[in-house]
Amino acid sequence: MASLPCSLSSTQAPSISSTKLVHDANKHHTPFRTPPSFNPISSFTHQFIHSLPNNLLRENLEERAAELEEKVRLMMNATDMEPLSLLELVDDIERLGLFFRFQDWINKALLTLVSIENFKHRTTKTLHETALLFRILRRHGFHVSQDIFKNFKDEEGKFKAEICNDVEGMLSLYEASYLTLEGESLWEANAFSRTHLMNLMEERSMDAKMAEKVRHVLEGLPYHKSCCRLVAQHYINTYDKTEPHNLLFLELAKVEFNMEQSSYQNELKELSRWWSDIGLSKKLKFARDRLVEIFIWTVATFPEPQYAICRKVISKIAILITFLDDIYDIYGTLEELELFTNVIERWNVNSINTLPDYMVLCFLAIYNTVNGLAYDIFKERGTNCLPYLTKSLSDLCKAYLQEAKWFHNKIIPPFDKFLENARISIAAGFILTHVYFLISQDITEQVIHSLTNNDHDLLRSVYTNFRLSNDLGTSTDEIERGETSNSIVSYMHETGLPEEDVRQYFKTLMEKEWKNLNKYLIMDSIFPKSFVQVVINLVRSGHFIYQHGDGFGRQNNITKNTIKSVLLYPFQLMCHDDVEKIKF
Repeated sequence: MASLPCSLSSTQAPSISSTKLVHDANKHHTPFRTPPSFNPISSFTHQFIHSLPNNLLRENLEERAAELEEKVRLMMNATDMEPLSLLELVDDIERLGLFFRFQDWINKALLTLVSIENFKHRTTKTLHETALLFRILRRHGFHVSQDIFKNFKDEEGKFKAEICNDVEGMLSLYEASYLTLEGESLWEANAFSRTHLMNLMEERSMDAKMAEKVRHVLEGLPYHKSCCRLVAQHYINTYDKTEPHNLLFLELAKVEFNMEQSSYQNELKELSRWWSDIGLSKKLKFARDRLVEIFIWTVATFPEPQYAICRKVISKIAILITFLDDIYDIYGTLEELELFTNVIERWNVNSINTLPDYMVLCFLAIYNTVNGLAYDIFKERGTNCLPYLTKSLSDLCKAYLQEAKWFHNKIIPPFDKFLENARISIAAGFILTHVYFLISQDITEQVIHSLTNNDHDLLRSVYTNFRLSNDLGTSTDEIERGETSNSIVSYMHETGLPEEDVRQYFKTLMEKEWKNLNKYLIMDSIFPKSFVQVVINLVRSGHFIYQHGDGFGRQNNITKNTIKSVLLYPFQLMCHDDVEKIKF
């Protein structure tokens, strides 16, 4: 995977100053929107960001990590592991957040697994081993048939009753079911395994440690939908420490976590200085100031260490369109919004005189940032991406405007019509257009056309899933303040179904879109594999943010605590002598 060189983010394109504008952009007539239910002020202040205790020496951590990695590699290469042990080791490496260090070893290990003839035809595999094999191979792009489970089914194609008490096997089957493709019967395993696992928990038919593991999976997100960097800390805390080699893996995982935490702190401090210099949050006090939440969202989407620049660039873009969203959603009048949309489409600073001051501030901040990014990309690669970035922004604003018109005119649009517009207004297309130019080495017209016209089923699945995740998390607040441009309101109005039934139906729709996404893990497409991985991570980030309600606008305690755990609390490391004593 490739990313832009480190020099990119330091280049500044010529910009237009907004400092001479009228002082108070908040002096405004009564907006046609009702007041928002969220608190615009961030829980994570500029002072909080710059007080992050980054007192770990990265050079020392890197040296420690290199030593531990060498020990781990010697152990792995010297051990002739059985297929199940190999699969469990791969799973541990990924869940501990060490995939980036051992990607080459994992690829070789999986190639070895699929080439072992007696392994492919062996019929004595347990359900746990079979499900783990299926999940890991599919996640890594290998074609593996659902028929691998046929030995656990009866003549009617149903899972046998005798496997219902196999807790480890049922848990692995549950996790594997999320790698199902459209049209496969394996999805039946999801409800089957979940039901029996819940029954076993009620019957207390498992030890306390396994019960806690099962509860964590069933009440949270399956691993396939989880953000790897954000779940690593939990896995480190619960990792089995009984074997010597496990201690080496555990210590390396802690060092890796601390290194990444140190990097995140530095990146966030740099972003905070940029955001403070722009000063938009001080002028437009009605909008959500969510820099830290957005940065954690980019960590979920770009967890790889080499994507630091992507995290910073997309954080800048995302915080600006959050303000843009709130202008359209809660503050601007319809007349002002139409003027603003026209100015965005023209992308000409000479037209800003038609706008009120608060819109001028927002436009200039976006104009300078997008133009600066396009300038950097052109300088580094010779690719003029500005027309595509501005088109995607114009399309986004038109979608925002359509929602504002529906609200203003008290129109509840048909669900299909709403969703077609909402796939754009969720802003994933605008973000991914930037991402494509940031991470892809070979830019193709075919991909650019798909990104700027939203006409590829991979992208439509991403946008649909991200939108429905958002609406499931935020709709309660939106309904309370009278929003009509909401997918749940549209579907309730169209079908007459109660809200809870609509929510359940949306979850079914999201699973359908996931099945479509899964096929792009194992098939080639017009998109680079690195880009496909990012778009799937984007969907995962939506599940994380909105899993427990509006973790973005409302800033619930679950989201806050996760953010603090990623940014604030490093792991206590073993002393060097204790590490040297570990034998394997």
